[in-house]
Amino acid sequence: MERMKIDENYIVRCLSGYETLLEDVRERIRFLHSNMATTNDILESLQMKAKSYDTAGTSGSGRKKDLGDLLERYEENEERYVEFLKRYAYQLIQEEEALKRVWICYQSLPYGQRTVLKGLYVEHKQWKAVRAELHMSHTTLSNHRNFAIQNIRQLYNSEFTDMQIMMHRQPELEHMKKKEKQQQISIWELM
Repeated sequence: MERMKIDENYIVRCLSGYETLLEDVRERIRFLHSNMATTNDILESLQMKAKSYDTAGTSGSGRKKDLGDLLERYEENEERYVEFLKRYAYQLIQEEEALKRVWICYQSLPYGQRTVLKGLYVEHKQWKAVRAELHMSHTTLSNHRNFAIQNIRQLYNSEFTDMQIMMHRQPELEHMKKKEKQQQISIWELM
C-alpha cells in the first residue's frame, strides 16, 4: 500500500488530536461499511423484482421492459458508486495507517525530543510552560522540536515496518535500565 505524504502540519495535527482523528477515521469506515450494505440490499431487491417480471419486454404497455431498463441503469450507477466507495475506503485505510505510523514514530523518538513534543502538542501546554518545565532556552526547545519533527518524517518515510520502528527505541530503554541498575548498586554501596 502506498503511504500518504505527510508534512510538519500533518504531524502536529496528528500529535495534537491523535485519538480524536483516529476515531473519526474509524467512524467514517463504519459509515462506509453500513452504506455499502444498504446499497447491496437495494440492488438485491430490484433484481428480485425484475426476475418476477420478464425483462425481455412485451408488445403491451412496455412496463416489463421499463423495469429491466431501470435495473440496468441502476446496476451501471451501482458499479460506479461501488468503485467510488472502494477508492474512498482505500483512502480512509491510508489515512488510518498514516495516523498510526506517525504515532509510532513519535513513540520511538529519544526521550528528550518526545518530551518536548508531548508538552507542546499532546498535552497542549504553552511554549513558555514547556521551556520552564524542561529548563531549556527558547533556542534549545526549538531545536529539539525541529529535530523531533524531522526524525518523525524520516522514520515515517523509511522502509522500516511499524514493528521495526517500535523496536528502534529498544536500545534506549535497555540503556536506561542499565543506568537505573548502576544507580541502585551505588545506593546499596553507600549503605
